[in-house]
Amino acid sequence: MRNILYVACLLFGVTAHAGGDNTLGDELRVFSEEMAAQCKSVKEQLESFKMRADPITGYNLKDAVQSLCVCLPEKAEALKASLSPEELAREVSAEDFLRLMGPAATDKCAGEQMRSMYGEECRKRFRKSKLDVPKYCACMNDVVSAYSEETAAAIAAAAADYLPSAAEAELKGEAAPPRPPVLEEYFQADQRCKGSGIKASPALRLSAPSGG
Repeated sequence: MRNILYVACLLFGVTAHAGGDNTLGDELRVFSEEMAAQCKSVKEQLESFKMRADPITGYNLKDAVQSLCVCLPEKAEALKASLSPEELAREVSAEDFLRLMGPAATDKCAGEQMRSMYGEECRKRFRKSKLDVPKYCACMNDVVSAYSEETAAAIAAAAADYLPSAAEAELKGEAAPPRPPVLEEYFQADQRCKGSGIKASPALRLSAPSGG
């Protein structure tokens, strides 16, 4: 799951760095600068990466390039263009900025990224895994196709919070902490698809938690 959610964590982490009682225009500028820096970094990683040796990580880097270099910049620019000079000059808190960027940009890009993982290139991505890859890809494609953009973003946010603490526990030889419910449901769907190759039942379709 750590590899699968790599891009989701990176994508949500970009948003988490923004915000801080500046004007909305200032925050959008900082957000764009952070995206540009992250975009440059993942492009450099992809250029030097040997895709054949580790296709899962390689395709995750491709997804990161799409999200950080294309999807998020386009959505942020569209949001900026939709705002008046007065709105851009308004001071916003970090929380207000995150609430604004969610439906305007990060939710959409999180949804796009999750669908991409199990879409047309899924078989190439997981070709070295010990899975029935065609059945796994079809199963997970059904799962993520049922997610709303808000749900995909909720999973990304939960993963961004959870995976660092889980990795730290692993290094210490300790049990991993319990997964947040939305992440646990995603994990169980992934395990079901790996284990049986049967398409996920409607009961596994997630809805985003109320209140964000």
